[in-house]
Amino acid sequence: MWPFSSSSERAAPPATADVPASNDATEYLRTHSFEKSAPADAATHQEAPTAAGLLRNTALDPAKLHPFANIKDDLEYLDFDEGKPIEGGKTLIHTNNFTDALCYGTGTTYAGGLALGALVGLREGMTRPLGVDSPTFRLRMNAILNQVSRRGSLLSNSGGVLAMTYNIFDGTIDYYRGKHDIWGSVAAGALTGALFRCTAGMRSMLVSSTIMMGVAATWTACKQSFL
Repeated sequence: MWPFSSSSERAAPPATADVPASNDATEYLRTHSFEKSAPADAATHQEAPTAAGLLRNTALDPAKLHPFANIKDDLEYLDFDEGKPIEGGKTLIHTNNFTDALCYGTGTTYAGGLALGALVGLREGMTRPLGVDSPTFRLRMNAILNQVSRRGSLLSNSGGVLAMTYNIFDGTIDYYRGKHDIWGSVAAGALTGALFRCTAGMRSMLVSSTIMMGVAATWTACKQSFL
């Protein structure tokens, strides 16, 4: 048939020689019927499955997840009084245990000694005679740096050792007494001063203990008054 022909007749489709294999499955579905089998338990189809129902029949042992997990079947309760500070143990910054107070006290005392030593060294370096009539700026700056490093390291190291020793004695005394007061602080100060100057003789030990007792008593009284 030509494209521009006036005939209204259409060309007949070509006849297929063989039926495709897909027709066999279509014919099978058309000629067969399928029925849904009755459920064994009607109640199981009325409720949605839950996680507890899925895990109820499984042999899950939490202890086998990790041999060192130490997982138990019973409930575990949190002990909120475990890190509670002892009676009277208030500080400027809240601390939960002995190690926090030790690090806080040692660090702040070391930083304070370093700053104080730097100021003292700055004053000594600016007023110290250098042996020349008109010292240059570089010579004066060298003297200032020497004095700052000398005084700063001396005061910071000594203050850090004293603070660490005092906090160890104070924490031990408070632990066995069960409370923190001025008497425990004075005793810790006396032990700290005696230990700090134990190699310089009895007189130096007594002087150092007296000074540390006064410092500890003053510090504790200020904490009790303002905190």
